[in-house]
Amino acid sequence: MKHVLLGAAALAAIATAAYAQRPPSSVIQTRQAHYKQMGAAMKAINDQLRGGSPDLAAIRPRAALLAHYGVQVLRWFPRGSGPQAGVRTRARPEIWSDWAGFERAGARLLVAARAVNQAARRGDLAAVRAGMPALARACSGCHDDYRAPEH
Repeated sequence: MKHVLLGAAALAAIATAAYAQRPPSSVIQTRQAHYKQMGAAMKAINDQLRGGSPDLAAIRPRAALLAHYGVQVLRWFPRGSGPQAGVRTRARPEIWSDWAGFERAGARLLVAARAVNQAARRGDLAAVRAGMPALARACSGCHDDYRAPEH
């Protein structure tokens, strides 16, 4: 996971610079929209897996979205896009005060999302099913540490 963390951190540093050029309100709105898409993708995959005969054609694009956004998550949090921006956000200040921890959380998400995506691409429903708990833990672990309760 260390090489994934280093790669994710390098990508995030480059991309975060571009995000930092945007107004905080735009960054926050984009971030929230992406997280809503990720939540919907997680729900859709879980709904498929709970159904009688999961449809890989329904799972694959959602798993791909999760892996795609998994690479991007860290860049969605440039300095200044937290509560101090004056825009409603659940991003806690600990994201920036514990950036190394946040990077590790992002790396866990990326590893888990890639595993589910690769399993879906191979058509291995058992591996998709087995990978979803790790992906859910990566999401909820980050939420526990870095997301404030609903307003």
